[in-house]
Amino acid sequence: NNLFRFRRPADSAVRYRMARVGQLQQASGGLSEEEQRRYLQLPVSGNPQARELAVSLREQASRPADVVEAIRTRFNQQPYRYTLRPPAMPEDGVDALLFEHLQGFCAHYAGAATFLLRAAGVPARVVAGYQGGESVAGGEYLIVRQYEAHAWVEVWLPERGWIRFDPTAAIAPERIESGLREAMRE
Repeated sequence: NNLFRFRRPADSAVRYRMARVGQLQQASGGLSEEEQRRYLQLPVSGNPQARELAVSLREQASRPADVVEAIRTRFNQQPYRYTLRPPAMPEDGVDALLFEHLQGFCAHYAGAATFLLRAAGVPARVVAGYQGGESVAGGEYLIVRQYEAHAWVEVWLPERGWIRFDPTAAIAPERIESGLREAMRE
């Protein structure tokens, strides 16, 4: 289901055509009970500090969008650092990232933000894909390279549907503006 498998080395060139079919899910349809369960699902235990923070954020917020904004503000104001060489994360990796190590890359921050959102009762999911690409042949083709891989979060807001929330943009806007190729030079 929606999975590409290539039997060649990961660094070999691959060409394929893609097209989006259908419409994105909008707020008017809402999430089904099964989707609500899926996008709020968390392990039964672990990361107690993150869970406590999420409860506090939820208690201070009047709407789910306020929880998203509080998390964005935290990522923007705390001394988090974007790095491609983070320390190994222990079992409670979300707690370690948010309260101890304060450094990671896009997938770490997307995972931590999703954990916080779900623990606060806001449906969320991690999205992995690519940011950027090189337009060629007069815009007819887009060359996307592995170093353009990126992870971010999508949050379900009842009044708006799925919206993009990129914690990396709050922590390291230069990573988003100039891409991973530049970040790899460090």
